[in-house]
Amino acid sequence: MVDSNKNKIDKLPDKFDVDLTPFKNFMQQMDSFFQQSFNQMNSFLNLRPFKTHVYETTSDIIVEAELPHYKREQIHIEVIGKRLRIAVEEQAITEEKDDINHYYRKSQSQQYLERFVTLPFEIPEHETKATFNKGLLKITIPKNNSNTTYLNID
Repeated sequence: MVDSNKNKIDKLPDKFDVDLTPFKNFMQQMDSFFQQSFNQMNSFLNLRPFKTHVYETTSDIIVEAELPHYKREQIHIEVIGKRLRIAVEEQAITEEKDDINHYYRKSQSQQYLERFVTLPFEIPEHETKATFNKGLLKITIPKNNSNTTYLNID
């Protein structure tokens, strides 16, 4: 039995020499298809999800949210322990009246979107600052209260 297994091993190629380019191209096409489909679905349903970007400086964690179509009154920020919640709410009411054809139409829509950002430390509510300028919400969270400890690797 050992000899038959050894013969099988000897017949295997030395390297895994397969061209994966077609598979890679297929995966890129699938990603593109789903990305375009979701973008079209968002525009069809009038959804405008907002993008967030989180980065850190030496003293702060910065959370930025792109909210170009919203007003300050539509934005809600909440601190829940280690989590930051950014929510936006939009309501629209349209009315149409035609005295000639005797009809009246009124439609209402409401949209509510939110994002959560979780940090590795409790967010200090009173020291955290938020600004909203030209559609960009910027939240600055100081890191001075974090109890972060780095471990040495042996």
